[in-house]
Amino acid sequence: LPIFQTDEGFYLVHQQNAHERVLYERYSLAVEGKPMLTQQSLFPATIELTPHDAVLLTDLLPDLNDLGYQIEPFGKQTFVIQGTPADIESGGEKAAIEKMLEQYKHFSSEIKYDNREKLIRALAVQSAIKAGIILTQKEMQELVTSLFACQQPNITAAGKPTFTAFKKHELDKIFGR
Repeated sequence: LPIFQTDEGFYLVHQQNAHERVLYERYSLAVEGKPMLTQQSLFPATIELTPHDAVLLTDLLPDLNDLGYQIEPFGKQTFVIQGTPADIESGGEKAAIEKMLEQYKHFSSEIKYDNREKLIRALAVQSAIKAGIILTQKEMQELVTSLFACQQPNITAAGKPTFTAFKKHELDKIFGR
């Protein structure tokens, strides 16, 4: 877990939750009119889905385009992934779409969210750096900088904390200073 110090104490950051928040806000901006860049695939991937998932993906295509995906129907249940957001590893396109659809279906039981919100939440959860992945010092710094540039840096979209603060005066109290 990234730890960083300030004059006021130190912060312990939960990298997965922090990255979810950063991605959620980035994706929210993308569908509100600031589309993300698409990285064209050198070798477009083909994905075949169940009839239900094919209908679902078709409905999500306009918002996915804003989020940096370029996916085209190729028959009834088959799609060609022509491009992805820059942060999707080459070769992982199919898995990313499949995981996103599963996460989207998980959020579908929550009626209070519209389809766009479910999609943004699903992509943020699915794309976030997982706990246990070791980040370089530079990656940690970029994550923390991005987190504190967010409108709401302290929690994920689901309300999970992204960091905890240990204030200097609280630490002094604990250690009898």
